[in-house]
Amino acid sequence: MDTVAKYYQEHYDEDQRLKTDNARKIEFLTTVEFLDKVIPKNSRILDIGAGTGIYSFYYAERGYEVVSTDLTPKHVYAIKSRIQNSDKKLNMRAEIVDGKDLSRFDDESFDVVFCFGPLYHLTNSDDRISAVSESLRVLKKDGILALAYINRFYVFSRLVKDNKKYLTDEWVGRIINEGMVSSSDEECFWTDAYFYTPQEFETMMNGFSTEKIWDIGVDGISTLLSQTVNEMNEDEYKVWLKYHFMTCMEPSILGYSNHGLYKSEEIEFLGVRRITMRSRKGA
Repeated sequence: MDTVAKYYQEHYDEDQRLKTDNARKIEFLTTVEFLDKVIPKNSRILDIGAGTGIYSFYYAERGYEVVSTDLTPKHVYAIKSRIQNSDKKLNMRAEIVDGKDLSRFDDESFDVVFCFGPLYHLTNSDDRISAVSESLRVLKKDGILALAYINRFYVFSRLVKDNKKYLTDEWVGRIINEGMVSSSDEECFWTDAYFYTPQEFETMMNGFSTEKIWDIGVDGISTLLSQTVNEMNEDEYKVWLKYHFMTCMEPSILGYSNHGLYKSEEIEFLGVRRITMRSRKGA
């Protein structure tokens, strides 16, 4: 089994990640706050790296057709079980799929594609390009592509907050300069993972036939201030959310959010779908 899939299969409770407390819920609340405004009715959605399907079920329960995929068998089985036991008739299915290979899906077969997990764990640049390219291949012309990434500036701050043993020159270099960790490393705090700067992620996406709509720090500093956020009463939490929604696209603070959400649209250039900006400029 793939190292990343094995980690999630054996060591991580993905189902509770966005539900455990108010600080963690902000990632989900922000994501749907913005996506709800732009996803057309009757869209067909592909959710790649869906985990246990929190976004898949959210949209399926609102009448969208959803194909939910993940690399980890445990996650896919959990989704299938929930679909079978749902008291609602959901136009939804789940499959075990590697985000780098979507060959089972036809070209331009989805109106919306979520790529919310794969790019966290692809430490090889060619694999990252493959994952984005495949997402675009199955996306219809003028479709919506939403991708999530993890900010390396947040990662180091969170490591030090949790354990000062990471406050060393070695770990500064590892996270800030290299932006990755491997499951084979000593003291690896997660599994194979790659962390981006917001600018790096935008530069990568500029190499594809997409138009950026927005880049959002979906949890902002809420998880760094988790104790404070979780102690808020209902009215205080509403004010905090309002502040967060107003500032989550501010470029100067994007890097302190754990997760970034990048939304773009597939575009056509001179009537020809091309994969890279370089190809279009050379046309």
